[in-house]
Amino acid sequence: MVTKMTNPDMVPAMKKVAAIVTDEGGMTCHAAIVSRELGTPAIVGTKNGSLTLKPGQVVTVDGEKGFVYEGAVVSQQQPQVQAPAVAAQAQIITATSVKVNVSIPEAAARAAATGADGVGLLRIEHLILGLNKTPGWFIDNHKEEEFVKELYAGIKIVLDAFYGKPVWVRTLDAPTDEFRNMAGGENEPVEHNPMLGWRGIRRDLQSKDQFRLQVEAFKRLWEQGYSNLGVMFPMVSHPDQFTQAKSMMREWGVDVDHVTLGIMIEIPGSAILIEEFIEAGINFASFGTNDLVQYTLAIDRNNENVAWMYDPKHPAVLRLIHDAIEVCREYGVECSICGQAGSEPPMVQWLVEHGISSVSANIDAIAKIRETVARTERKIILENARSRNA
Repeated sequence: MVTKMTNPDMVPAMKKVAAIVTDEGGMTCHAAIVSRELGTPAIVGTKNGSLTLKPGQVVTVDGEKGFVYEGAVVSQQQPQVQAPAVAAQAQIITATSVKVNVSIPEAAARAAATGADGVGLLRIEHLILGLNKTPGWFIDNHKEEEFVKELYAGIKIVLDAFYGKPVWVRTLDAPTDEFRNMAGGENEPVEHNPMLGWRGIRRDLQSKDQFRLQVEAFKRLWEQGYSNLGVMFPMVSHPDQFTQAKSMMREWGVDVDHVTLGIMIEIPGSAILIEEFIEAGINFASFGTNDLVQYTLAIDRNNENVAWMYDPKHPAVLRLIHDAIEVCREYGVECSICGQAGSEPPMVQWLVEHGISSVSANIDAIAKIRETVARTERKIILENARSRNA
């Protein structure tokens, strides 16, 4: 697949291709996220890939090195026999939970085979938008039950794959431009910058029927005994939004005092107000660094012209994360990370050193992240022992 940029409605086609090349995007764009989950080689942000490559042209894509070669190139490397992922991971026990990110139910078995301690982020927008109809279409066409059943079934696949382990499901977070090309998207507002627009919890609180259908799917899963299901609200900027969402769920029949509810920390304001969120009753918080970095540094993460400035370890970003972790530790609230930075060993080492409760990484990064966590924890224990004996 060679395109300017992929969208969620392209996921069915992305599942069928051997490789993906896009003109736009960076490490956290849609094409990068989905291709990693599918295990499909991908190169993003080429700027001119769709102009350079022609229909019918035979090429070889090296997603690891970022090269596209003319013709069919045969690898000279000898195949290596690897031990099963589950067996390898079972040998490493860490105090810091190592969870996995999941976007599509079809990847649940592959994700579970990594031995991950749960799902730190289940993105339901890929599941919903893969239907190629907006939630509004189902509502307007009186097919609400069909929508709820589709959502219920997709989430259930992941919950079953991670039986007994926590699965944090993020409520719908799709910018308006991703809805526009779908059935029911004809009346979507045209926003100058959809990444800063009508998305996440801010949209659900205004589009109550859209939120209600999601809650109905969650409620049915809880009623079926899936107590490992946690719901995570994205794009919160004020505790009042969490309180309002919780109140609406109670109104729709959810026993909100006995289910797990949390927030994404993507907006700097939510990191600064984390204590107020805890006082409002959150059970957990997870850093969505893909957005937190771009909002803190004013870097459009899908713009290849400024991708080089995108830095999760920028001092301002680290300070926000550190301070929020400290507050969560003080109150005994689980604090995690589910952005791309959670798949980078140097960042994960820093996070463990600063006391994070859990990390959630991409499927293909679980092994190296678990090793990083274990090594960092051993280092902390050794240094503490040495300081006591000094």
